[in-house]
Amino acid sequence: MVVSYPVWDSAMFAFTISSHILLVSLSMGLAIMVTIAEFLGLIKKDKYYDTLAYKLSKALVIFFAVGTASGTVMAMELFLFWPNFMKLVGEVSMGPFYVEVFAFLLEAIALPMYVYFWKDFKNRWEHWGLSLAITIGTYLSAFTVTEINAWMNTPNGFNVSTYLASGGKVITGVNPLAPFFTASTAAEELHMSGAIYYAGIAMIFGYLIYKYMKTTNMSEKMVYRKGIGIAVVFMILDIIYLGATGSNELSTLLVIEPIKYAALEQDLFPVSYGAPEHLFGIIINHHAAYYLNIPLAQSLLAYPFTFGHGNIPGLVPLTTYHGVTNYGVWPPAFAHDALDLMVGFGVLMGLFWLYVVFQYFRKKDPLSQKHTLIGGMVIAILGVFTMEDGWYTAEVGRVPFIIKSPVPGGLVVNGVKYYGIMTIAQAASTDPIVFPIGIAIILFYIIIFPVTFYFAGKVMKLSNVEEDLKLGEDDIKLEEERKNRKSAPAKAGMR
Repeated sequence: MVVSYPVWDSAMFAFTISSHILLVSLSMGLAIMVTIAEFLGLIKKDKYYDTLAYKLSKALVIFFAVGTASGTVMAMELFLFWPNFMKLVGEVSMGPFYVEVFAFLLEAIALPMYVYFWKDFKNRWEHWGLSLAITIGTYLSAFTVTEINAWMNTPNGFNVSTYLASGGKVITGVNPLAPFFTASTAAEELHMSGAIYYAGIAMIFGYLIYKYMKTTNMSEKMVYRKGIGIAVVFMILDIIYLGATGSNELSTLLVIEPIKYAALEQDLFPVSYGAPEHLFGIIINHHAAYYLNIPLAQSLLAYPFTFGHGNIPGLVPLTTYHGVTNYGVWPPAFAHDALDLMVGFGVLMGLFWLYVVFQYFRKKDPLSQKHTLIGGMVIAILGVFTMEDGWYTAEVGRVPFIIKSPVPGGLVVNGVKYYGIMTIAQAASTDPIVFPIGIAIILFYIIIFPVTFYFAGKVMKLSNVEEDLKLGEDDIKLEEERKNRKSAPAKAGMR
């Protein structure tokens, strides 16, 4: 079987980023968990929280190191697999990548100081401040990469008409600051932050539940219980946030990317009122089929304040110019199914958290119920899958373009309508070297992932829980002594 270069390049990069995003979300989740746990330990004078922060920080070092290696692989892929794309990015939209480098430096400086010089901080709040720097650094890394993705959806910062008229050879009117503020940046950043944190916390949550169910040591159970408590509160608040930002992102697509919106919602013809919601289904001869229909639902969700009255775009008119219909610009139909899966799983997770809150107000301890614990592990898996599915939905919704048109519905240049600035085929490398490199990348992740998770589990294992708790207790006492005797130096507890 012959595989085309664009298909291979796309498959390899999808595989790489799907793997890398797991490491990124775990690093972000661990960073914010460590920050919250140490903060609660100091505020509440609770050794269990302090011990939790110490153990999670050890795992964070491993995921940061492997994530750095994975990020290097991704950077190599961008230049080897997508040379034409990176040429345009290098001249127009390189700013966010430079900011990402500084965010990485912040992480790389703060994390070793936080973990390996733990015993040398007499002021525990200064030590906690380093965890805050790590959390900010991990978030900024993901934030700036998402800015590039937003620029790919709604490009700016250069003269697009001149670029298209020259066949992609002339780049003029470059504004390096513009790519930081595209039409889709705000909506993407808001939803991305919630999704990636939810997936990262979900993985930690699942691990903590597993350890909680497995151990018989009550002190060890208490450490895991504290961690589960942090994760539960975070995920309940985050699922509400994701519902709001997800709705906002779809509303934004409706205005600035109508072709993508229509493809995701499986809308072929525009309506001004009464658009139904299609659940799943496929496209046959440019007609939707085999779907579950919910009358009026899409219009009501898109225009709740006008009771469903408002324009819903359709694919056919949006992809027609001068009487010629170009169905080749439609994204693959399964992008619609991917969206339905993402929303469906989001609703399921929301219902689970509603049940947990209900049990809490009934004075029922969810951690004492085995079915709730098992349900929590299922929710953890769903959280990760939903994040990956959401990324696929967003990226497949841009196909066949790697960089879309900055104008909703396409841009007319010299009488020709362009639905995008650069297609995947135009951006992809056609050098045969991409095939062996792709195989090497697959092997890299097959080897590195199980090894990474194995060693992360080893370092988080509470081998001597009483000793770990004693160290946490010493940290809290040290801070109390510093407050009470500021004039006298305090000796840090040894680790």
